[in-house]
Amino acid sequence: MRIPKNIFAVIFFFIAIAGVFYFSISLKKDFEIQIRNIEIEGNNFLSKENYLRFARLINKREYNYLTLQIIKDRIEKHPYVLKADVRYDGNFKVKVKISEKNIDAILIDRENQFLITDKMQVLPILSETKNIDYPIVTNAQLNDSIKVLSSIKNNIDVLTAVKIISAVKFANPELHDFLSTIDLQNGGEISVYFSNVDYNLLIGRGNEIKKVMYFNSIWNVLKDKEINNYMEYVDLRYGGHIFLGINEINQEAEKKS
Repeated sequence: MRIPKNIFAVIFFFIAIAGVFYFSISLKKDFEIQIRNIEIEGNNFLSKENYLRFARLINKREYNYLTLQIIKDRIEKHPYVLKADVRYDGNFKVKVKISEKNIDAILIDRENQFLITDKMQVLPILSETKNIDYPIVTNAQLNDSIKVLSSIKNNIDVLTAVKIISAVKFANPELHDFLSTIDLQNGGEISVYFSNVDYNLLIGRGNEIKKVMYFNSIWNVLKDKEINNYMEYVDLRYGGHIFLGINEINQEAEKKS
């Protein structure tokens, strides 16, 4: 019995597809295991070696068992890493471009310190962590113990502090650079401190963002002025009014000199 030609064509087609699939998998595997060097870039909070050590990528004798996906998965498990772009760069070299998470603040809880991301995630401050010059949030009212890698967005105190930081940054990036500490007073009235002046900003509770905008308006008048040498506080707690606390002792001393 003769077999129709179209059946031969169909069989040949499936054999060809299977062969291409087999060789593509084989070549891909052979291609990906030819790794001798792994380079990290985009790191800011930790050194390249710290990231490689965390991902167990220090021992080059184990590189033959790696794939690009394995490298990506290991790097992205680090709490500081948002995502990692892993590419084979030729000459047996793999380049890993790290995008670290965006940090808004440092949260202090008794003797413990944590990083707070723009997504309100809690991150640990590792012993090797560097370049973490961020506003400090202190004396937050915390009902539960803080858990690393959890979200803290349900804590009203911390959420309020982060909103204040974001409002300052939005209104005046220069002023944000001087933002030092937000003292939440364990649920009491909020005070804000800046590194370039000796007085604090009293904003109390309620309408915190609006008060930050008020202060930004007068900041452009106050900055670099001599009056900053005599001030003890700027008080925005009372119904849209702005009160400036003047240190009379400093003022008298200045007159006598």
